[in-house]
Amino acid sequence: MEASSEKSLIQKYKKSNSVDLVSELYKPYMPLVYGVCLKYLSNKEDAQDAVMNIFEKLLVELKKQDIPNDFKVWLYVVSKNFCLMKLRSDKSKNKAFEKMSSTIMENGFTQHPIDEEENPDLSEALLNCIKKLKEEQKKAIELFYFKKACYKDIAEQLEVDEKKVKSNIQNGKRNLKICIEDSKGEGDYE
Repeated sequence: MEASSEKSLIQKYKKSNSVDLVSELYKPYMPLVYGVCLKYLSNKEDAQDAVMNIFEKLLVELKKQDIPNDFKVWLYVVSKNFCLMKLRSDKSKNKAFEKMSSTIMENGFTQHPIDEEENPDLSEALLNCIKKLKEEQKKAIELFYFKKACYKDIAEQLEVDEKKVKSNIQNGKRNLKICIEDSKGEGDYE
């Protein structure tokens, strides 16, 4: 589906509230969403449920947000974030999440758990690198990954907007990755 026809469907939906329009928009991307959910949730039934829940979420989000030109990329991010939040909220029930270390670094579209037992040097390097982050990045990373706070709670606690929180987490992750890859771990990062 072309971006212009996707935009048109979104605009029509905002005016009419017709679920059929969202269904028409979502249907071609269901395999993508299912694949993302299966990757993160590691369970077919949970992934199928997530596909339906994300559709329901779209009914609300399409009205509230100004969707960028690339709906597919936006939907991918929405799907990934939905799954990550589900993992975080269901961690006591989800075996895949329990297997992940409490320290997680995200790199692009892939998650890499850092297993402290297998590589204590890497865990030490991560802690040293966290100390070198700019203060707002460090606070956002610590609250999100260690305290399991959501963007909204972090924004309220740090008295910034959610976009700034997302930016600080993203930049902090990038700087942590650079710092860890640099075995010396020298220097401060911005």
